[in-house]
Amino acid sequence: MADEHNTPIKTGLKRDLPYSPNDISPSIKQSEKVARTNTLSSSPSLSETVMSNQTVSTSPSEGETVLKLSDVVCAVINNPQFVDAIIPMVLDKVLEAMRPHVEKIVNDCLQPHIETIEHTKTTVLAQETVIQQQNQAINNLTNKINKLGSRIEEQEQYSRRTSLRFNNVKAPTNDRGEIRRPIDTDALVLKICNTKLGLQLNTNDIGRSHPIGEVRNGKISIITRFLSYRQRHMVFSHKKKLKGHPDNLFITENLTRYRYGLLKKLNSLRADGKLHSFWTHDGSIIVKRSENSGFMTVKTKADIQKLGGVFTDEEIVDDY
Repeated sequence: MADEHNTPIKTGLKRDLPYSPNDISPSIKQSEKVARTNTLSSSPSLSETVMSNQTVSTSPSEGETVLKLSDVVCAVINNPQFVDAIIPMVLDKVLEAMRPHVEKIVNDCLQPHIETIEHTKTTVLAQETVIQQQNQAINNLTNKINKLGSRIEEQEQYSRRTSLRFNNVKAPTNDRGEIRRPIDTDALVLKICNTKLGLQLNTNDIGRSHPIGEVRNGKISIITRFLSYRQRHMVFSHKKKLKGHPDNLFITENLTRYRYGLLKKLNSLRADGKLHSFWTHDGSIIVKRSENSGFMTVKTKADIQKLGGVFTDEEIVDDY
């Protein structure tokens, strides 16, 4: 009798075996194969690329074709149509994700400079306002100075209303031809007035006289102040009698430096034929542009420029 403990007991249960592809039913395998084939066939260009680059292995038992995943990925990446389609989408996503960070970095870097620029702009605008105010003040002061200069020049000319200038007066000399000093200018002026102009004046008619400028070729200019305007006017009204004098002796009004500058420029214009004649009367400068034209009074550089004159800094430095 066999020992019941040594006799193996048979049961109706089968031992569980590991899963094997061979256990898959043929119908399931066929379904998966059809699904893979349909997926690759959905993109003709992609399926052709995959099939041309695939690595094929044949199972001896099943006879199936298995595509490696790496070959599929490489085929997709090497597909130009895929690259052209995916790069813009990836780039848009990257830019969209990076834009806030880039904007923040740029704003953080530029904001101090923007604040500095705005502050500088405000300061510049304020300075421009100050400069405009200062320019306006300068213009006002310039106008006032010009008006004051004109009034001073007029006053200076008025103070010379009793004076005349005797030009090219021959200076007295001794036996050696040297000029005798001091020069008796009163005697020289009275001699001219009485012998050349036919007047009857004496020393009581002259307030003061003195030479002006340097002696040139034995000739001098003399400034003479008469005691009254009437005496001065009488002498000046007879100046035409000196026309053609051998020593080129002539009498002019005692003008300010500014008016002498205007006369010098008028003399150049007359030499150029731009005006007919000019003369002075009681310190005023009278001009005729043509023989038949009317009179005009010249008082400023602007009046000379209207006649066609051009001034240089050397001719008249200041207006007054």
